[in-house]
Amino acid sequence: MFKSAEEREAERREREAEQARAQAARAEQAKVAEEQRKREAFMATPAGAATAAKEAGQPFFEIQLEVGAHTGSAGFGSAEGRRTTSSSATSLGEIEKLGWRLEHAGYYFMITGETSTARVLVSGDATAVSGVTVGVYLFRNTALPESAG
Repeated sequence: MFKSAEEREAERREREAEQARAQAARAEQAKVAEEQRKREAFMATPAGAATAAKEAGQPFFEIQLEVGAHTGSAGFGSAEGRRTTSSSATSLGEIEKLGWRLEHAGYYFMITGETSTARVLVSGDATAVSGVTVGVYLFRNTALPESAG
């Protein structure tokens, strides 16, 4: 009916041990979740995608990277635009360090929008186009023989 001081102390130690085990399990789960989040974030990068393709033994790897953009606007009878560029050289270098060799590169302009306005004192419209320039890069897996693929 009544527990001795030793029994109460043993129960208290057991509860504390159980709480410590639960806390350790939660910490381990958090660590695993953080590692998984970091891996998923890495896999979303060009080097991560190349790593996944390499691990899967793919003979080729293709990636599309935005290398420029143009934003056009039209209003009050005139059109103007602003162009930006970025280099994909760092990403391409990281991919080659993983054992891929760049085989082919191509580029295209993808229109993302356009605006137009009627010209003032002249017939017709002024149209401005917005879009992005995309580089398409094809790599070959250097770990596989040339005849693969």
